[in-house]
Amino acid sequence: RPAALDNPHTFRFSFAPMESETSPVKRASLFQPSRVEIAATSHVEHSDSPTKKEQGRRRPRTPLENTYKMGPAVKFSAKQVEEIINTVLVGQLQDEQYDPRASRQMSKTLSTIITNRVKSLNYERYKIVTVVTVGQNDGQGLRVASRCLFDEENDTFATGSFKNHSLFAVASVYGLYYE
Repeated sequence: RPAALDNPHTFRFSFAPMESETSPVKRASLFQPSRVEIAATSHVEHSDSPTKKEQGRRRPRTPLENTYKMGPAVKFSAKQVEEIINTVLVGQLQDEQYDPRASRQMSKTLSTIITNRVKSLNYERYKIVTVVTVGQNDGQGLRVASRCLFDEENDTFATGSFKNHSLFAVASVYGLYYE
């Protein structure tokens, strides 16, 4: 294992095309790091915060010109995103068993895959926020709720869920427009 992977302040970015839905690729586990879709983004956690030595070195701020665009050219389609969510959840979780130690990584991986597929729809000037909850299916009831401050005309969300004999998953994707 390279030493750069052990450093919590090292970011890895690699961009690769997403594999096709119809390609005859052998189904792998969610935790196999060679999946093409997983390699397209990185995660930033509280452990990635800069040290005191690094806080003094900041990148110079890039001035941005005003665009005077008050609305999107193409609106965020909740129906398209909901189809993506359900496809990913069924495809990735159908044969999985619930493991409490692995559910955190499973949520991150699902979130990354869903976010990458939604970003491939090219919604310009939309910030995509994906939240995935994975838990054990033990016959209990569960309600997942969220609160957001939305612009009713431009911002929206899509939600999907999946359940098998061992686990459940609820995924929400928020499309928030930058003015």
